[in-house]
Amino acid sequence: MASIEWTKLPYAFITPGDVLAAGIVLPLVCLGLAALRFHIRLAQKAAVGAEDWCSALGSIFITGIGACFIVGERLGVMGYPTPVPSGTEASEAYGLFLNAYTLEAKLQFAIQFLLAFAYGFVKASIVLFCRRIFVAHKGSLFDWASRIVLGIVILWSTGFLIGGLIFGCGKSVQLHWAPLQVLVEADCDASTPEVALVISDLILDLIILILPLPSIWSLSMSRRKKLAITGVFLVGLTSIAASAARASIYLIALYAGYGSGYDIDQAVTTLLWWSLLEVSLAAIAACLPTMSMLARDARLQMFFQRLGSMSNISGSWRSRKTSSEKSGASSHKDTGYTLDSVYRARSNPSQKQPSDSQTHMVEV
Repeated sequence: MASIEWTKLPYAFITPGDVLAAGIVLPLVCLGLAALRFHIRLAQKAAVGAEDWCSALGSIFITGIGACFIVGERLGVMGYPTPVPSGTEASEAYGLFLNAYTLEAKLQFAIQFLLAFAYGFVKASIVLFCRRIFVAHKGSLFDWASRIVLGIVILWSTGFLIGGLIFGCGKSVQLHWAPLQVLVEADCDASTPEVALVISDLILDLIILILPLPSIWSLSMSRRKKLAITGVFLVGLTSIAASAARASIYLIALYAGYGSGYDIDQAVTTLLWWSLLEVSLAAIAACLPTMSMLARDARLQMFFQRLGSMSNISGSWRSRKTSSEKSGASSHKDTGYTLDSVYRARSNPSQKQPSDSQTHMVEV
């Protein structure tokens, strides 16, 4: 089997090294941050919330996707050009029953199956975290808005899994990895559900990103602190950027058409790579607000102090720590705060919403 000259698309294909890097690094980062969330809850002596479990489950499914990436790269189908008989016209290659295409399609189906769960759990963890922070009492506007968004997330991920993936070609699930010629003859429209997925995913991400902003700016605190909290939530823009890139890549390939002669295996790998990047960035962004509590971890401080004694920076660490404690004792004039104090403050019935001295972002 020899390679042929494929039609170039206006974006770079993912390389085997990119496939391996994403399949190994992104799941490890997501699992590590999810584990740190549980560590922080234990350190706070706080109950582990539904958002923490959703984050952990989402990370597990992301790990499954990463395993598929590693297997695909090791088998030589993800990140590599599609091998076809020498002399074959690129526009005719899709009519051939190619082992590489079939294997890639099976991996694609498995990855999309896992993505449905990963998307659902990660998006739900973000919404549930916002509810834990900003729902001061039942029946509020944010309470109802977040409930509606959470319901949309559940219906969206379930609909994608059942309607768009499993039964996207009726009862013939095997059509998802059949040659394109067989797919066309069976009158299976696999592209329409995927177009709906990539566009609706981007829209849903924007809704979730905007959801907490009105609540943040209604808090009684300085503009500087509102901007700081907003900045943490806007880290989710990185995930939205990846979602937009994936949508653009898919629509470009769809507009070009299979008959244009581009390498479908490499195009699919690139699309799946951006999908993994998107859901991983969303999982990472969902964990960042909780990570500020690590600055309060005494064992972590001891680690840095020991590290500092070896590199002559321990004095700097202690001076920053002392400065932070003093600023906290003088009406919290600094911005060294954590979001977790917001929902801890709600345990006091006399405080209906977080005030300037209750809503904290980053320990400095």
